[in-house]
Amino acid sequence: MSDPVAHTRLLFAPGDLRGAESIDDAALITAIGDVEAAWVNAQSAAGLISADQRTEAVEAIEASAWSLAADATALETLAADAEAGGNPVIPFLTAVRSRLAPATGRIVHRGLTSQDVLDSALGVLVSRAVRQTQAALEGISARLVALSDAHAETLCLARTLTQPALPTTFGLRVATWAAEVDEVRRLTPVIDSVQVGGAAGTRAAIREFAGERTEVLLREFQVQLRGPDAALAAVPVPWHTDRVRVLTWGTHFTQCVTVGSSIARDVLIGTRPEVGELRLAATGGSSAMPQKTNPTSAVLLHRNGMRVPGAMATLVTTAAEAVEERSDGAWHAEWPTLAELMTLALSSLTLLEETVAGLSADAARMRTNLDAASPGIFAEKVTTVFGDRLTKAQIAEITAPGGDPEQRLRHALAQSSGSSDDPTPPDVEGFFAPENSLGEAEDIRQTIIATIAERNPRPDQH
Repeated sequence: MSDPVAHTRLLFAPGDLRGAESIDDAALITAIGDVEAAWVNAQSAAGLISADQRTEAVEAIEASAWSLAADATALETLAADAEAGGNPVIPFLTAVRSRLAPATGRIVHRGLTSQDVLDSALGVLVSRAVRQTQAALEGISARLVALSDAHAETLCLARTLTQPALPTTFGLRVATWAAEVDEVRRLTPVIDSVQVGGAAGTRAAIREFAGERTEVLLREFQVQLRGPDAALAAVPVPWHTDRVRVLTWGTHFTQCVTVGSSIARDVLIGTRPEVGELRLAATGGSSAMPQKTNPTSAVLLHRNGMRVPGAMATLVTTAAEAVEERSDGAWHAEWPTLAELMTLALSSLTLLEETVAGLSADAARMRTNLDAASPGIFAEKVTTVFGDRLTKAQIAEITAPGGDPEQRLRHALAQSSGSSDDPTPPDVEGFFAPENSLGEAEDIRQTIIATIAERNPRPDQH
């Protein structure tokens, strides 16, 4: 009887469930089955086995994979059995061959090694996850562009090193978020999921049984896993200990998490009641303080951001520890690490999508906070425009809290000219208005939006 509860750790990390379904044990064993079936189909397409052998073997592989994926207890038993050989491919093959006559069982996995299958299976999972991250990144970017356009003229306070800096617009701030998201989308790697090297990366056994049909076999295997377009691509050389591509995969997932965490930090600051510039539609309550509405989605995004550095450091270590023709432990350490990074990436992008969809700005509160920081935030402008006529002490007095900075500026300029009755004083009306101190904020915002549009043309623009 199937056990409805597997040994998971999802309660330790709320939010991980968003990404776990695509990378759980059932997904992995299904991908392993897909790879083994693809190898049998490739042998058939290359004329190396009969149609009846192909049918019998593929049916056994698929039946084994589906029965395992549907039974949590069976998966746990498989995991226990995997310990002896150090990977789940070996007990999976035992399950498959138990359904087959010995002669047909020998064509399953023929010439491959466990790393070929597991690397290819992980590549299948990574490619699926990347398709999900691509779609999510595109959707999030579009939402942020719309939010930026809506707040192109919404004034707010720029902060540097946590302190009030200059006036800016919320539209520009959101545009920089959109730029980050689109950059991650643009840098998404192409996933080459096929690994075929044999026991020592030389394809010796494959060449023994496939002979002159080896190239056809490899090509058909690649097509089976990657689709018809793969017929035009070169078959990758074995990469058993060349793990740079795995680092590239991990980097993409890390970027997905990091961009979400970065935006979440801005949201968490803005939703603080004492700041009050942002609101989230979907919030969580408190178990002890019923008056609270916590920005939970942003909190979990921030949490994910603190989890990825360790995982990525592990992939860096495993790549550096990849030795000779097969690694002793470094390869094995990649699997749980990649699974965690994929989970975190899919979880983060789902949470980010919800955060952005439920985000609203309080323009009035932004203006209040901007005015509260004035006139100190105009010190740079006064220095730039009138620094040759005013002393530092005068500038400090003009931009000190309280009073009318415009009046104080006029008075200081009059004094610097030698007479308070100067008939041609500089025109300083509106000098301290935030909307007159934005520099090229809107030009920069529009450049960002235009760049994103160029990278993501609508279907009707082709």
